[in-house]
Amino acid sequence: LYPHTMDTKSGDWHPLLKISNNLFVLAKNEFQATTYSLFYKHTFNFFSPHKLLESELFNIKFQNPKDIKTTAEKLRYYRYKNALLQKDVAKYANICESTYIGYESTNRIYYPPNILKKIAELYKVDVSEFMDEYNQFINQRQGIKLKSLRKELNITQKALAKGLNVHAKTVAAWEKEKRVMSKNMYIRIFKDRDF
Repeated sequence: LYPHTMDTKSGDWHPLLKISNNLFVLAKNEFQATTYSLFYKHTFNFFSPHKLLESELFNIKFQNPKDIKTTAEKLRYYRYKNALLQKDVAKYANICESTYIGYESTNRIYYPPNILKKIAELYKVDVSEFMDEYNQFINQRQGIKLKSLRKELNITQKALAKGLNVHAKTVAAWEKEKRVMSKNMYIRIFKDRDF
């Protein structure tokens, strides 16, 4: 109990009992009777001004998510639109905050499809909204596409491996989807046809 006496000015609330750091019992004297009430102290996260300015400038730059080319910027766009912090998205996706911060880095190339699906669920959009061309390729069965291209060009795994200067087991692993093809290799094979 708090050492407050209840004979102060009528109608004023006074703490009577502290239940936890956020929960208290208050009391007040009014009309010769004592009234009790619970009081819960809420805490809220507020953006600091530079964060608000940063998100405002970003959303002015990108009015439509279709104008955004990178997955990192698409993730940032939807996070700002939903007024969430990086730690909020990380918690929802069940990954550490530092991992999610890396997702919004423009240096990141590959995004695990299961994590993108979880984030898409949070924003109620299709997962394809977040995927750039490379991540769509990875998510839409890289092995089938690679095998199809090889058949179209009438070359063996061994010949493709030799042209790319990689081991034949690497090409086999890409086709069986046991290994994710790097973005550089994706560009060499599917864009530049440099092999």
